[in-house]
Amino acid sequence: MNLFANLTEVFNPEVVSRIATYIDEPTEKTDKAVNGLVYTIVGGLMKRTTSEIGVNQLYNHVQKGRYDGTLIDSLSNTLRDPAQTNTLITHGNDVISHLLPAMKSSIGTMISSYAGIRNSSAISLLGLVTTIVLHVLGKQVKDRKLDADGLAALLFSERDALVNVVPEEFLPRLVDKVGLQQVIAGVAAPARRTTVETPSRPVATATRPAVTYDYTDDSDNDNGALTKWGFGALVVVALAAGGYYIYQNTQKYSNGRDSVSDVTTVVGDTVQADTVARSLAVPKETAPKSASAATVPAPTTIASGLTQTLTPYLTNPALPKGRVFPLPGIAFVPGSLSLTPGSQAAIGELATLLKTYPQLQVQLVGYANDAQSGFGFTNRSLSSKRVYLIKQQLVSYGINYLRVDAIGRGTGVSLRDTSRIRRPALRKIDLKVIAK
Repeated sequence: MNLFANLTEVFNPEVVSRIATYIDEPTEKTDKAVNGLVYTIVGGLMKRTTSEIGVNQLYNHVQKGRYDGTLIDSLSNTLRDPAQTNTLITHGNDVISHLLPAMKSSIGTMISSYAGIRNSSAISLLGLVTTIVLHVLGKQVKDRKLDADGLAALLFSERDALVNVVPEEFLPRLVDKVGLQQVIAGVAAPARRTTVETPSRPVATATRPAVTYDYTDDSDNDNGALTKWGFGALVVVALAAGGYYIYQNTQKYSNGRDSVSDVTTVVGDTVQADTVARSLAVPKETAPKSASAATVPAPTTIASGLTQTLTPYLTNPALPKGRVFPLPGIAFVPGSLSLTPGSQAAIGELATLLKTYPQLQVQLVGYANDAQSGFGFTNRSLSSKRVYLIKQQLVSYGINYLRVDAIGRGTGVSLRDTSRIRRPALRKIDLKVIAK
């Protein structure tokens, strides 16, 4: 299934025109907003299904809401009626509040800014597009007889398509707003529901009779009487011994108070001296540990070029932001997401720079020309996954993810470029300074 091609067919020019009339926005801006919301909703649902609760919630909404695709066949006619359109919007906004909690307002703001429409129009579109997307997914559930796990797997089968269809100018804000870093990088996967087997009732009741309690009353026989008297005698002897021990220690304390005082002083000095010695030893022991706790690899000679290049630029306020620098030392095994030896040290050096300059904000720009068709990657998706993988590494070193933007540009050669200048396909990663 090509979900995005299917949705493009559903949101045909006639449907978009009717939607634009309803929200009173220009058709071209409405079309841009609808496309942005399609990417946002599908990406958000992918992220939601990375948890078992999210998988169950999505499937339950599809089933209980009767999202079976019947709306698709009559969508154009339904949108002629403002009352029915408003009902679709209301239902969609209610669903999005459950599936993507606390995100409705931020998504509306993002789409409003991206497409240049009113925020109220973006919120209305969010509800409407959500309802239509769920009907498209519900039709697949019905036709293929999918369970909840099948629906989650269906969504994630569109992950590479999502990377390829989202416009370059929209992808970074979509990833950061919805939190799709791990989804885009290929790290996240749909959760699998687990079934817990509970023991049947007969098994539980069968084990109860196995435990028996036998109570024997021996208070009337001779053995019981002897046992009681013997126990009483032992208690009396123990009390007498304890009293004698207390008396003896009291006498020793009163006779040797001075000597005890001297011993206490010595012991106190010894404890104090040991405490001081250990406190002085702390820096020597913890200094190496604090360096390793940051988990940032020490820069190597290969990676040191980044620090030497960036430091003069970052420390000079007269130089404007926006400069682009190549990232030396970071490379991937051809056609894969595996870093080459030494790349980790270069990523660690970049993390150190970001910690050294807290105001520094950067954008990682990736290019790839080595995608292999047999592995399901395009150059665009491969370049995106690589830079998001580097971003995740920086976040694991303690860098705020908002300080690191990431975007993949494929080969860097646009298919729309009609110039006669032949441009080479690129394979590299650049660093653009957004703020310093």
